[in-house]
Amino acid sequence: MQHPNIELVQGLYAAYMGGDRERVAAAFAPDVRWHNSGYDATSGTLVGVEPILGYLMGENHVEDYSLEVVDMLASDERVAIIARTSGRRGTERIVNDFVQVIRLSDGRVSEVWNYYWDQRALAEFMPVLA
Repeated sequence: MQHPNIELVQGLYAAYMGGDRERVAAAFAPDVRWHNSGYDATSGTLVGVEPILGYLMGENHVEDYSLEVVDMLASDERVAIIARTSGRRGTERIVNDFVQVIRLSDGRVSEVWNYYWDQRALAEFMPVLA
């Protein structure tokens, strides 16, 4: 039997990849915190549902975006995801592995940590966000 927290996160990932903004928003606690490692324009901490939705589902994303989940591990409070993303901006392509740790409270995402493997490549690939 699969851990219920893995099912919750799989549903969130499906909503994200399907562009279902309302379902993604409903998965977050109102005071959710999102932390990105690295040195690019997206690194740092976002607080609250709307800033995080703007980051995740805004218009400043890569073309041909792909997300492959390699594995998910769960406990009663957290899910760790090992994944690979890829995409392009014009002719420039990027493939980047990452580990994401999601903390859950009362069935909702309360905090997320993203640890990117190739932070330099990501910083060079991502434009400065206005």
